Amino acid sequence: MLYSLDCEFNGFGGELISLALSGEAGELYLCRPQAELDGLDVHPWVEENVLPILDVAGARPDMMPLDQFGRAIQAFLAADKAPVVVADWPEDLIHLMQCLIISPGQMVRIPELAMKLVQVSAYPTDIAEAAQHNALWDARALRRAEALSRGEL
Repeated sequence: MLYSLDCEFNGFGGELISLALSGEAGELYLCRPQAELDGLDVHPWVEENVLPILDVAGARPDMMPLDQFGRAIQAFLAADKAPVVVADWPEDLIHLMQCLIISPGQMVRIPELAMKLVQVSAYPTDIAEAAQHNALWDARALRRAEALSRGEL
């Protein structure tokens, strides 16, 4: 199954704030709780453009500590025998991989996972209510843009 991935993070190279996977079989949207976000020195652009829309109509995140993201991803992908994750930015894939590491030398058990980096612009999108810079809406927009680029829509 194909899943589009998007992450929001604290500036380029910054800490992960939220992660979303959107696929035909379902969606996963994870966000760090406010207490963890309060501990970050948040980049001004992120403060203005990302934090206010973490929880918007059509995109309600599961709030959990960052160290629990890996287990949530594991549970989400458990039923899929061959998931393929598609991203349009390399750092999104890095953050996903880092979430799967749960301690030094240990990772969550997931099915065989393939990744694909695409050169597709998700915006502008014709998806009503889309909120750019919200991880779930961006994952949905990428899923749509990628399907359009393959001639599927």
